[in-house]
Amino acid sequence: MIPATHAEIEQIYLAAELADCRSLCITSCQSGEGVTSIASALTERYLLAGHDALLVDLNMFKPAFKEVEMLNAPDGRQWVENRETHQLFTGLSIPRERSLQLSYKDPNTLSRAVQQWLNQYERIIIDTSPILNLNKNNIPAQSVASACDKTVLVVMSGTTTTQQVQKAIELLGSEQISLLGTILNARDQPPLRLELIREINRLSFIPKQWRERWIRSVLGNDMLSNYT
Repeated sequence: MIPATHAEIEQIYLAAELADCRSLCITSCQSGEGVTSIASALTERYLLAGHDALLVDLNMFKPAFKEVEMLNAPDGRQWVENRETHQLFTGLSIPRERSLQLSYKDPNTLSRAVQQWLNQYERIIIDTSPILNLNKNNIPAQSVASACDKTVLVVMSGTTTTQQVQKAIELLGSEQISLLGTILNARDQPPLRLELIREINRLSFIPKQWRERWIRSVLGNDMLSNYT
């Protein structure tokens, strides 16, 4: 789970606010790149700022949220729960009706739906299917992106290829889509500090006392703690 106060989440939040973004599409090249974690953290950040935010799950490939029945919910609002972290948000789970799923594939229909949500909420965050994962059941990420003010592309460091990123950006190149930026998710990459320590320990031909001194120096370097 990514904290709502994480520096990268703060950067996304500020960039979106400065761009007067009220509806934000979050997508990725492929599944497992961290879209749901970022969508959840960003929604929480909007809530901390006092915004009335709605989190919408349109990831038909791998739904991350389930609907929660809340008694006496104000204004008939719906709630969703993150299946992994069990966080609760005001939100919408994936549409169950086949007819609604099909209608959301049309950018104009989805755009009207987003505008209806904005009549009740100040900020809309949409978790989408991977843009390169094309199948008949998915609501295309391009349709969602064109219906939102801005779009964020999440890329997994060390996993996503340059070709995949280029293809995704091409698909997001429509005049109706405004790309806010790309997020490099380094979740599976070891921190630079640990990488340096591992390499130092591999230098067995260097006296142990020297290696221990270097390791203490690495551990005490505040700058290295900022790079992960």
